[in-house]
Order: sequence, then structure tokens, then C-alpha cells
Amino acid sequence: MQSWESFQIAGVDDIRLSAYVSGLSEQDKTDLLSGVACIVKNPIPFSYEGQAVEAQNFEYSDTISVNGYELRVVGIADAPVLINNDGFINGVQVIVNDKMYGLLTGNNHYSEVYPSLKQNADNVQFETWLDNWCKENPGSHWLSYLQTAAQLEESFQQIKMLCWGLILFIGLIGILNIINTVYSNIHTRIAEIGMQRAIGMSASSLYKTFLWEGAYYGIIASIVGGILGYICTTFVNAATTDSLQLFAVPYLSILEAAIISIAACLLATAIPLRSIARMNIVESIETVE
Repeated sequence: MQSWESFQIAGVDDIRLSAYVSGLSEQDKTDLLSGVACIVKNPIPFSYEGQAVEAQNFEYSDTISVNGYELRVVGIADAPVLINNDGFINGVQVIVNDKMYGLLTGNNHYSEVYPSLKQNADNVQFETWLDNWCKENPGSHWLSYLQTAAQLEESFQQIKMLCWGLILFIGLIGILNIINTVYSNIHTRIAEIGMQRAIGMSASSLYKTFLWEGAYYGIIASIVGGILGYICTTFVNAATTDSLQLFAVPYLSILEAAIISIAACLLATAIPLRSIARMNIVESIETVE
């Protein structure tokens, strides 16, 4: 080994050990569980000033002598065994079963355990026991995947609420923008409306003309918004999945947004048009912008 490389021995229970490296033959599994074989995590290679730094590199069927015991390498691990996710001190890690770990190191202390409860077990009582055990053993702590899952679900719900709030806020700004545009368009055309009424346009025709115009505004805005929204959603999805791919068009959501947009346009047209239709024709023609 190189002077900068650490040497580590990790003991893992039989079930996790057999699954640590895929593709082991039955003979390799038998040797591994009996203590005559091991799995090795080689040092992480790196370079300095463009030159690769020399490092120890074990391969399949190599033999390692540890504390007087000969161990055959039956697998090369992609990831090291870590305690509490503290990180890997670069070097060679020899992974054996827990019985062989005691023989090689003279230590039978477990640094990390993975308890699993049987079906219908009282997890509250077990967690209470764990709390008391950790208090009696300073430096110990435990992590419940049930609690972690519940916390993640709560976080997702909070994020979902924030997203809905943002969507509603943006939607409200869009609706107000539509109303302001249509409302301003009606009021800047009071004289034009007066001229149309003066040459014989009825109130019914006036309403139909401008309501259809408002509907066209809503339809055009919905089409443009739906296309741009789909494109933006595609890029957001690509940022989360690291791959640009098309997904099913959310027709229902686009239809709902279109209905709201058209309804806002019609409402913003009908309300001011009603008051303008009641104005005296002469006064409306003489109105100066």
C-alpha cells in the first residue's frame, strides 16, 4: 500500500454482505460467509498536476493477508461501508462478515445496527426503548424511517401549498391584467360606440359585438398561454429529471384556465358596456379622451 492510503476493516452481517456486490457465484458466497474470502473497496484514484497518483488496486482472486488470516478477494465494491455517513478516508477497505471482523480486529463492538420490526409490532414501545437506550449510551442516536417518511410527506404538503399559492397569485395577476386591458379598451372607444349607436346599432347588437370581441381576446390568450405554459413546464420537468422529454398535455388544466380567462374577458366587457349603453348618444359622441 502507498503511504497516503488508509487501511480499514469493515464487518457486515451476512444478509447485507451477500448483497453488497452483485453477480457473486455460489462458491464465492459460501467462502465469503465462511470467512475465507472478503470484498475490497479500492482507493479512489486521483491525479496531481496532470499525473495519476499511484494507488493500490486489488482485483478478483487476489489474496490478502490480514493479521495472519488469508482472505481471497471475491468482489470489488463500488461504495465503501460508512458509519453514520461520515465519509470515506481514502484507502483500502476490506469488508468481511461480523464473525471474521472480530477475529481480525479483536473487537466485537457494533458501530451501527439496522433493527427491523416484525408485523404488528408495537413501534411506539420499541422507540421508547431506543430512546432510553441512547440516553444510557452517550453518543448514540437512532433514525426512524417512518418518522423520516412522515416528515418528508409534511414537507411535500407544505411545498405543494406554497406552489398552489404561487399559482393562484400569478393567476390573479393575469386575470387583473385581462380585466384592465379589456376595460381600458372599452372606455377608450366610448365615442366609437356612440357613433355606432347613432347610425342605428341596437343595444343587443352592441353587446354581441363587444362580447364576441372579449371572447376572442380570451381564446387567443388561452391558446398562447397554454402553449407557453406547456413549454415552461417541460423545461421545469427537465431541470428536475436531468432529461428533456415530452409528457402528456394537461388538457383538463388548460381547459380550466381557458374557461377562467374567457369568463374574465366577458365579465370585464359586460360591466363597463352596460353603463356605456345607458349613456346619452350625444354625450358619448362628445366625450373627449
